[in-house]
Amino acid sequence: MNTFILLMFMCYHCELKPILAFLANRNVSSESLSSLNREASEGFLWNNTRLPQSVIPLEYDIFLHPNLTEFMFSGKVEIKCVIRETTNFIVLHSKDLVISQTTLTTIPSNEQKEVRLQMKNDTNQLYLIMEDAIPKDAEIIITIVFDGILTINGDGFYLSNYVDSNFIVRYTASTLFEPIDARRAFPCFDEPALKANFSMSIVREKKFISLFNMPRVHSIPFGENLMLDTFQQSVKMSTYLVAFAVCEFEGKSKLSKSGVNITVYYAPTSQIETVDFSLDAGVTILDYFSTLFEVSYPQPNLDMIAVPDLKVEAMENWGLITYKRQYLVMPINSGFQKKHLSALVVAHEIAHQWFGNIVTMAWWDDLWLNEGLTTFMQYLGVHAFNHKLHMEEYFIEKIESMREEDSKNTRVLDQPVSVPDKRIFDRVTYSKGASIVRMVRGLLGENAFMTGINNYLNQNKYSNVVSDDLWQALSNSSEDAIDLKAVMKTWMEERAYPLVTIHQNHSEVVISQEPFILMNTTFSRTTPRWSIPIQYGILDQHGNFSRNIVLLREETAIINISGHFKLVKGNYRDDGYYRVNYDPESWKAITDQLMINHEIFSPGDRANLLNDAITFIRSRFQLLNLSVVMNLLNYMEKETDFLPWISAQIALQDLTPGDIKPEIKVLMQNVARKATKALELLSNQLQAQENEKEEEEEAMQSVLEKLIRSINVRTNDIPNTTLGPIID
Repeated sequence: MNTFILLMFMCYHCELKPILAFLANRNVSSESLSSLNREASEGFLWNNTRLPQSVIPLEYDIFLHPNLTEFMFSGKVEIKCVIRETTNFIVLHSKDLVISQTTLTTIPSNEQKEVRLQMKNDTNQLYLIMEDAIPKDAEIIITIVFDGILTINGDGFYLSNYVDSNFIVRYTASTLFEPIDARRAFPCFDEPALKANFSMSIVREKKFISLFNMPRVHSIPFGENLMLDTFQQSVKMSTYLVAFAVCEFEGKSKLSKSGVNITVYYAPTSQIETVDFSLDAGVTILDYFSTLFEVSYPQPNLDMIAVPDLKVEAMENWGLITYKRQYLVMPINSGFQKKHLSALVVAHEIAHQWFGNIVTMAWWDDLWLNEGLTTFMQYLGVHAFNHKLHMEEYFIEKIESMREEDSKNTRVLDQPVSVPDKRIFDRVTYSKGASIVRMVRGLLGENAFMTGINNYLNQNKYSNVVSDDLWQALSNSSEDAIDLKAVMKTWMEERAYPLVTIHQNHSEVVISQEPFILMNTTFSRTTPRWSIPIQYGILDQHGNFSRNIVLLREETAIINISGHFKLVKGNYRDDGYYRVNYDPESWKAITDQLMINHEIFSPGDRANLLNDAITFIRSRFQLLNLSVVMNLLNYMEKETDFLPWISAQIALQDLTPGDIKPEIKVLMQNVARKATKALELLSNQLQAQENEKEEEEEAMQSVLEKLIRSINVRTNDIPNTTLGPIID
């Protein structure tokens, strides 16, 4: 690295921004330097971390010239705005950029206003102060010329590298803006509700390609060995969804049935065929969601790019989705689990094109509207791509979320957010959000639920929402006029979840609720009470289940069941975000039925029975006798489905050998014995099928083998070195 670049990096990391500007050969006047650093000597006209609503952006026109040799970029942004309230100052965002020139022009008069700058570093707020106020309803263009450094920390506009087949290091410049890093690439109004249309021009070396959210319009020479790419203007979107990249990648494309050109970009030309799986998944899932949501995907393109060193699993930038390499690149010998995970991630990001992109949360405290809805919808997308992958057999979000809430004092779903950071992208936002969406679907029924979801999208297209907007749309679609805002209040405002107890006395069934406490749990108030959509199944004498639902609003309710029946199964279909305990006789009836025919219960029902029962004996109050759980486990030597086994494993995985009580150790050894027998059964089934082995069954065999090893390790039967991950 030459001396010039070394100085640039030193100035950048030491916060010597004025010197950095001079090094970048920009014309920075002494007046602008002093005004940028006047923070200590005079107050600010705005003292709020949120931007004022007096100036609203309409359009951005961005010019960028990234230099991948010197690890820098220069640029200019023109922001067309409308003035909502008469003002003599404008506040927007800028971070780690050196600003060398700023002008403000009123339109259509083209009158330039004198502007003085201030920078508030703790909030990344850039203040433009005018001598004369700009009247309400006026339109202006803010023009800012700036320089920046391509960082190596993976945020904003950053540099990454990879080694090609000839062992040559190649560089790529790409973006990651969520939640608040668009301001690192260009000055902007960096809040999700301040949506605008974006135009982009990028200068690149001829050996590179450049990508943007939208298709390229044309390329023209721009000096020696350089090209200038200009792109179509984007749809109206939030700044965190803007994306661009400069790279040496190859692409492979397909046209969806709806006419969208979908392209997967990956580096090695010789391996471009390895993107076929993810490309096929993208095409199928995009068409499926366009039909399901009754809102067409609005752009002509959807590009998916494998970015080296991406800090997150993937990012849903509108029309230019970035992924870690392993989710797009699928060699021919890739196993079922790898393909399944790839399809889930692709489906998640494509679902975001509706939930997050077309309709966006107003502020980051409602991030779950993006991530929870999308996590739920990804399972529908994967099922559309591969009909063997039912949500009911692979939905582990609820189990994982409950485990998280059991093990620590997690936050509430409706958590106020002042300044967003990566910590809000957690299990609560994704898995609990998806789980309560699934519970609401169970309450409303699939048709009413999808009607409400489609109305939610259509009514709020290209705008911003809060949680109440979702509840209102779903309430309006409810056949029973259910007030979902009232129903969901405790679910949104209280951490953790309830324990439902079902006590059967002949035809009378008593259902009660209380907060579930595994070890040490605190609540924001003494005893929270949820409105719980309890689905319960009644198994008749002929072996048929009938589905029923009751909305438990109070601590206790009584249900009277007519006729003869064998048992009552709570949380029927596994839609509810709660655990269920039973009286001893009911546990025995369920256990006996599992031994007779376990498949009369769905994989999800078997999973929640196992996960709840094992968790109960681990709880501080030991809600269940060990003998009940041991009897329940007896059927598992016949269990060859994924969800029940992974459910049992998750319930046990937080235990370490030093913490395991003797009775728990006996339980785990019993699970290992049942898993061994189930593995033998599965192996025999696979041998009988010979060449007709299903990938899913082979994957199930792998899961069972790893589960057995894991449990054996924790009971000190085999060396710890043999333990591998349960899920690859």
